[in-house]
Amino acid sequence: MASKYHLPRVNPCFVTHNLALGGAQTAVLRYISALPEWVRERTTLYSQSDDMPLLDAAEKNGFSCGEVTREAPGDPSSWFLSYGDLSGLPQRPTSLVLHSWDDAGWRFINRAYDDLHGMTVAGVSQKVLDRYAGWAKEKNHRVVGVMTPPVSEFTSAKGVFDPKGRIVVGWMGRPLESKGLMTLPHLLEAEPRMVIRAWTGADTAGLEYTQRTQREALEKVMKLAEKLGVSDRLDIRPLDFDPFNYRHRLEGCHVLLGNSEKEGFLLTAAEALSCGIPVVVTKSCGIADFIRNGVNGYLIDWNANPKKLAKTAQKALLKAATLSTADCLASAADLSLGAQYAQSHARILGEMTGTNLQHEDATVTIGLRIHKGTDVTKLDDAVQSIAAQTYRKFKVKLLVDGPWSFAEPLAKRYGLPLICTGLEPDIEHCSWLHRQAVAECDTEYYKPLDYDDQMMPTYLERAVHMIELKKVDVYGCLLLTHENGEITPRLHWPNKGVETMFTGNSDDNMLPHSSVLMRAEVARRAGNYQESAIGLGADDYHLWNRIHQVGGAFYRDDEVRNIVYRIHEQNSLKIRRARFGDTQKKRKESLLQKAAAAAGIAVMATPAAATVGCTDDGAEGAKAKDSGAEKGTTEAKPDAPTPNAAPETPAKEKTDPPHS
Repeated sequence: MASKYHLPRVNPCFVTHNLALGGAQTAVLRYISALPEWVRERTTLYSQSDDMPLLDAAEKNGFSCGEVTREAPGDPSSWFLSYGDLSGLPQRPTSLVLHSWDDAGWRFINRAYDDLHGMTVAGVSQKVLDRYAGWAKEKNHRVVGVMTPPVSEFTSAKGVFDPKGRIVVGWMGRPLESKGLMTLPHLLEAEPRMVIRAWTGADTAGLEYTQRTQREALEKVMKLAEKLGVSDRLDIRPLDFDPFNYRHRLEGCHVLLGNSEKEGFLLTAAEALSCGIPVVVTKSCGIADFIRNGVNGYLIDWNANPKKLAKTAQKALLKAATLSTADCLASAADLSLGAQYAQSHARILGEMTGTNLQHEDATVTIGLRIHKGTDVTKLDDAVQSIAAQTYRKFKVKLLVDGPWSFAEPLAKRYGLPLICTGLEPDIEHCSWLHRQAVAECDTEYYKPLDYDDQMMPTYLERAVHMIELKKVDVYGCLLLTHENGEITPRLHWPNKGVETMFTGNSDDNMLPHSSVLMRAEVARRAGNYQESAIGLGADDYHLWNRIHQVGGAFYRDDEVRNIVYRIHEQNSLKIRRARFGDTQKKRKESLLQKAAAAAGIAVMATPAAATVGCTDDGAEGAKAKDSGAEKGTTEAKPDAPTPNAAPETPAKEKTDPPHS
């Protein structure tokens, strides 16, 4: 019988109309490359056309994701649209990146997505977002901000500038008059020292009509260059289909010209900056927001007259060629996959794919703990359960017990801030990690979670609601058990009211650690987690008891089972029992069993005396032994560690881990 409990999976799907040469298509491949590793491995790229020349070059350069397909996936967790078409596809949370703000782009967006409402929307520049602000409001879309297309290199390729020598100007784009193509011969005529290296070509388009238009434009510009006598300095080269390598196009250039009439962003200018090359671009391009006159380039006005535009561009290019490579690189750091793009755009990429783990206005900090030597694939499951929460105002810190060489790759995989012991793992370290996380916690609530446990999608929403409704300081709930691939209710524990557990004895714990949401300030007031988790209950119960002693209020939500507790061979309780001995209750039961066994042996040895002993001495003797056991446990400090305890043979029946 199939379980009724379901944990959602994270598997976003990027939908693109094709993977032909173009800024939007290149951006899609780079967006996917910028995703955290755990998301990228689960991402599908769905091209709705077999026109995919960019893909081969991308894969040769190491591009990878979960799957690349021409067939629509049946059950993605979300859709990410880049000029894609969702007609006939299953309804899922949908995001849309807007690339263009010209009239043609406006008409396409209104026609293609007129029936979609409530999408998550980003634009490649503020100019694009401004153009679609009214449309987004009308359609009830959620605008999450500017998501610039990333560039992939971060290097120095600028040529050595000689004030009396040649000035090499780079130019890249489709051969169209709206891209400023006809300006180039006039610019060469006005400045004899210039050489223009123009990467372009008619085959940059997939449609036959567009290819014909581009061929005609190329023929026209070459005729003009011959007429003006500058064809020897107009170096036209075929634009290659490589979305990740472009340094070879810019090597030796002194400046790049981006003189389009209107661009949503102008990716080629960002590529130049990432190679340390200053740029001159028209103010009507989205990247204009990143250009500082006299620092990394100059802005110019567009002019439909090629000769007048050339005159304006000439002055700016001569000044820009002298600008600093270092300043250009600094301005491109947040735009480059080779520098800080993934970090600076992590939040918006997460919002667009439904995988954001760091909310800007978080009220909950989740301390996600793992130690070296465990199955890290279980951590993927825990992270997925966090990403699937219906309550989104949270942020996550990764707590790692292990050396930095183990911890840092994990933090990079998930894009998470890290707290690390830097030591070989030990069961006593777990409370120190949570102690540091609570000490640093700047949100109202703190939520501990182990790498092998998972939250049901409504856990945080329910927990925050109930902790505020009940006006308590610590919230917990009942558990589900994940064992052998099956999720079932955990019925045998907790089995008493939470009010019964404040005895100072961890045997009485009735609050599962991974189910807890607590007010961070109250936890700090109670002394926080222990420095070392020595003894049974030291990793959680002792804190609960101290919170109770300082007046903290508790509520266990017995109406829901919103935490999935995984049963496996590496559960920490087994290790803790092996080191510190069993619970007081178990030790007492063991003493009684030993006393009973000893009495049984005596009966077999002296049957006649045994009859008398059962009615008189035997009962008192057993009582005396039991009394001695009680005295021993009563006088001892609650949950005191038992040194050098041998591992106990696991019981075959299902037992409850009160300190899990």
